[in-house]
Amino acid sequence: MNGLNLPRYGLANYIAKSPKERPTSAEAKQLENLSHAGKRLMGFCRTNLFKRLESGGPAFIQSVERHILRNFVYLHAIEAGLDLPLGTQDAALLDARSNDENEEALLPETAEENEGATSTLDEIEIATRLDSETTFRRRAAEVYAQYTGPLRRRFKWLRPSLFHTNLKRDLLADARNLLTVLDLCGTWDASRDAKLAALYNLLTQQHPDEKVLIFTQFADTVRYLTAQLKARGVLSMEGVTGDSDDPTELAWRFSPESSGRRDRVSSANELRVLVATDVLSEGQRTERAT
Repeated sequence: MNGLNLPRYGLANYIAKSPKERPTSAEAKQLENLSHAGKRLMGFCRTNLFKRLESGGPAFIQSVERHILRNFVYLHAIEAGLDLPLGTQDAALLDARSNDENEEALLPETAEENEGATSTLDEIEIATRLDSETTFRRRAAEVYAQYTGPLRRRFKWLRPSLFHTNLKRDLLADARNLLTVLDLCGTWDASRDAKLAALYNLLTQQHPDEKVLIFTQFADTVRYLTAQLKARGVLSMEGVTGDSDDPTELAWRFSPESSGRRDRVSSANELRVLVATDVLSEGQRTERAT
């Protein structure tokens, strides 16, 4: 991890000093913007990978897969002479409070530009297990086609000729290093997850009847824990993330007494266990019915 180049986060380091074709005024402005947050974003990405490893194995593996795939999307564009898709490249990405998804999951958008489009890229990118350079390259070509189709306006675009050849070299080096990490990790086996087993014991043996609120930083971990604990028979539980339809309603179901919603939440609908990101710390609607 410490040896990664992270070129997509530090694109300003790869700008060609004398490209064959000079950038247009619009391209020059985009190139200038790349330098503003590059170093901090590279540090953030590296730290975030370690944070996701700490959060849980599945979240870490998902991040590694996404990182590899997006590197191969860039490599696909460079090798085919196609424009590079630029997503979030500013300091807003550094604010974990605004994004409990993967560090690259969100991209600039407006409702008018993206009506009916997927709100994150995860659904179109990691649709099936990818485990080799060949499968990642094949999927990257498919993803690039979707980027240039209905999702095109969610990106800014720059010609690869505006960057020097070290960009391709470092993208490929990082992708292959991370493929080695995936190979070392193997397929995640939840039955061997010691942290999950400890949490299950906590909920079913140590505190089987008490209310339990579990916080984790990443939405991926919320989804994993919720699915696995439900599969193990933990009842009256849900997960809540920034992508949930109504986080407030889930908070009410978890704590109907303190929220003044006992008249709206039946005992059968009440939650004993709630797994959440910091979305619940951002303030919820507390108005009471008159």
